[in-house]
Amino acid sequence: MAIIFGTMHIVKKAGLEDPQYMVLIRSIYGIATALMVGFTYHLKNMVTRKNDTTALEYDDATPGNQGERIVTTNVKHDLAEIAKLQKSTLLTVGIVVFMHFKFGYIQPLILQTLLPLLNMYKNPLFQIHILGKPAADDLKRPWLPANPFAALGGGNANANANASSEITEDAQAGASSGNDSASDSESSNSKKKETKKETEKEEKETRKDK
Repeated sequence: MAIIFGTMHIVKKAGLEDPQYMVLIRSIYGIATALMVGFTYHLKNMVTRKNDTTALEYDDATPGNQGERIVTTNVKHDLAEIAKLQKSTLLTVGIVVFMHFKFGYIQPLILQTLLPLLNMYKNPLFQIHILGKPAADDLKRPWLPANPFAALGGGNANANANASSEITEDAQAGASSGNDSASDSESSNSKKKETKKETEKEEKETRKDK
């Protein structure tokens, strides 16, 4: 929010709404947008070349699909995230261009020259594949859209998703352990019954011999 209000203040203070700056601002916005779109394709090529086929399994937390178990790989997950990024970028471009040419707004052009670059730097795709950071903690897959109310729940969306995944895995392990224990208990009882029958049979045979 500080960046948005700061940018609006600078636009008014520097008089960038003057028509003489229109061509310059449009050109800068066009270049920044082209770089952004081109960079997403560069990321796509990097992910494809790495081809990280590590298995990834988690519970889908998107609205309407909550609870559905997702089984995929890291490369498929990352490529899907890049596709979402490309789609959202093109959608934003369409909205900004419409607002500019329909209503003559300058601020959206300037904001969307700066914000996408800042958001890209914070994006897990950039952090992992460009900066080489490990996919752990907040960068651990799966990545979920930022939730402004996540802090009220005690953490961010990615942390909550990872915790949910770990809880699910622990629950499955516990259930498996419980089933194994029950099976061992039944097997033990069966052996005791067989031993008891054999003992009674031997006692009967001993009595007959006497």
